Amino acid sequence: MKFWYRMKQLILLSIDILLFYFSLWLALAIRNLSFTNTEQIHTLLPIFSGIFLLWIVLKYINGLYDFKKIGQRNFISIHIQTTIVSFFLSIAILYFFPTSDVNPKTILFLNVIIAYLLTFLWRKLYVVIISNEKLKAHILFLDYNEEVQEIIDILKKQKTLGYIVKSIRDVDNKLKQEKLENIHIYDEHTNIADIVANDKINIIVTHNNLNKNENLTQELYQLLFKQIKIISISNFYESVTGRIPPSAFYKSWFLQYLSDLDKPIYNKFTRLLDFISILFFGFLFIVFLPFIALSIKLNSKGKIFFKQKRLGQNGKVFWMYKFRTMYSLAEDGSAEMHGAEFAQKNDKRITSTGKFLRKTRLDELPQIINLIKSEITIIGPRPERPEITQNLQEKMPYYNLRHVLKPGITGWAQVHQNYTDTMETSLQKFQYDLFYIKNRSILLDLSILLKTVNVILRAMGQ
Repeated sequence: MKFWYRMKQLILLSIDILLFYFSLWLALAIRNLSFTNTEQIHTLLPIFSGIFLLWIVLKYINGLYDFKKIGQRNFISIHIQTTIVSFFLSIAILYFFPTSDVNPKTILFLNVIIAYLLTFLWRKLYVVIISNEKLKAHILFLDYNEEVQEIIDILKKQKTLGYIVKSIRDVDNKLKQEKLENIHIYDEHTNIADIVANDKINIIVTHNNLNKNENLTQELYQLLFKQIKIISISNFYESVTGRIPPSAFYKSWFLQYLSDLDKPIYNKFTRLLDFISILFFGFLFIVFLPFIALSIKLNSKGKIFFKQKRLGQNGKVFWMYKFRTMYSLAEDGSAEMHGAEFAQKNDKRITSTGKFLRKTRLDELPQIINLIKSEITIIGPRPERPEITQNLQEKMPYYNLRHVLKPGITGWAQVHQNYTDTMETSLQKFQYDLFYIKNRSILLDLSILLKTVNVILRAMGQ
């Protein structure tokens, strides 16, 4: 499933690159009123190739290679914002790395306008193409439950993912007389091969305990010769949502995916990333400390720094440090009058300075101390408070498994989710954490870092 998603992204990226270079040639032609600019193109190619690489990174940061986002209503505004940022950052590159033979600022301006206009039109066309129902993979679910319904709802909204649900085999008659729009409902006695033929099925999504049903296994085995993709609900749910489904929460799954955490090359990468982060965030902490400290003091009474007990790797308790963003209401200087509680959206306990610090994530700069002490890493599950963890552990028996890794300043859950102030959102956070623990890699970490940059630059922190 991931392969085809990456292939679609690669096609999108490849055409972008071609349009960037075509736009450079066209910008030179307009600037010089001539189509023969071979020598000038050779002069500009090195510096503009670096600029184009920057544009690709900026597009990725802003979600312009994410098919879940490029079909949304705010796509145009995001594209315009990316265009403006790309232009000014490109001007900065030309300032620091000037070309000796030509001053290409006018060419750059034309290049940006043409390139981003063409890539905008290309995305619009690409969305229409991949949203065409004739090109979508037809899906058959062999059971119906809440996870199946969640997937159906997601695929209806996100038409660019390339799937369409055609059939459901309602084994336990859960749907009864209920009808789902444009989805054929079959009973458990209907032959799967007949459903595949009738609805032109490309993907069959099974339940997680397929090996326990010999008859069903035999039916599916016959379809292997028809090149039908067969995938478990757990894996399909994971590819669509970026989370591990609750139906996968059983001991054999955890033993299969979470028992071996030793990844030598990846572990070396994370240590290098932590070292670079210490240097970078340490510098920012020193630079911003006087200004943030003064702002906090002028805005409200209380300490500049705030520390709180959190659970680290293997459940070890440590003190996590942040800049204070709430009013000091309790005797210990915290904002909690009635014990541990979740922060709420538009929480009235947050100061005006605190709102800015949270949105820009500057309130987390003091965590450089925890990073130096190796209590946390730059990317991992967000460390939770012992009191809240105990409460969640009682309601979600496997919740403590998120502590098999060292907690992080940012992570997969943080870039996909805002506040976790209910049991439902806490469960989703746990699902995101399990996804990261199972799939962590250098590429996934780099993706999280770039998404975090987007959160910071857009002041989307909470």
